[in-house]
Amino acid sequence: MSGAQDDAEYLDYAVSWRAGQALPGRHTSRVSGAGGHFRAYRPFWQVPDARKIDVRRSIMDPFDEVMVRQTDDRTSISVVVAADVSRSMQAAPGGGTFQAVTRLAGAAARSAHRAGDAFGLIGFDAVPRSDIYQPPCRSRGASGAALAALRALQPDGCSADGIAGLAPLLPARRCLVILASDFLLPFSLLEVALASLASHDVAPVVFHDPVEMQLPRTGLMRLRDSETGEQRLCVMRPALARRWLAARADWRAGLDALFLRHCRPGFHVEGRLDVARLGEHLLAC
Repeated sequence: MSGAQDDAEYLDYAVSWRAGQALPGRHTSRVSGAGGHFRAYRPFWQVPDARKIDVRRSIMDPFDEVMVRQTDDRTSISVVVAADVSRSMQAAPGGGTFQAVTRLAGAAARSAHRAGDAFGLIGFDAVPRSDIYQPPCRSRGASGAALAALRALQPDGCSADGIAGLAPLLPARRCLVILASDFLLPFSLLEVALASLASHDVAPVVFHDPVEMQLPRTGLMRLRDSETGEQRLCVMRPALARRWLAARADWRAGLDALFLRHCRPGFHVEGRLDVARLGEHLLAC
């Protein structure tokens, strides 16, 4: 896909909860109104609005109640992309993982603005980055500046521990948080971080380094820690390769179980990010 095509990408998303913001949008609100989204039938004495009397339902009511159609307003929400910008996110050849994160953020911003939602961006490595931070807003110019800063960044952080400090930077009202990272963190830290985000709707997107899935069965390998840069020479053999892949599978299963306890199921990216498939995932869960 060309860069021009990438610029036209949109990320579909939906939320299952009722938003409480007053600004109009496409999401179901907690507030009753004239939005047209049917909630229930109510007796007239509960909802005294003669404009919404349903004659047919009133005639059929066994208690001879005058029934009113109660509808919900449509409202907007805030969508925040929280992006891991530590060094490991650019470890793949050509920095492909980090480029995929910038594509994801751009697609989410375009979709949010098209839907009338507010878009925010938070970058984090060892701590949340003040230079990659845009509170949720509806300004395309502000979003464009934040995305440009993200694209221009050269990831150099030695950890992604800043994931534990995201909660204070998010709006007080519930929002959709798309959490993009390789999640190569201790599960104890992730547990604390996800628990701190419990008041929000968190959708994790897990980026995998394709090199780790293509280990040679035999031979010398020079391993490099993607965060610290420390190198180590390793003699790869079939038994070690099997243990490596088994440990990787156990880590993935543990990560998925952690997500299910705290937020939406994770979406795993192995290779190129398919924005359309991610959108289908966000609509389905």
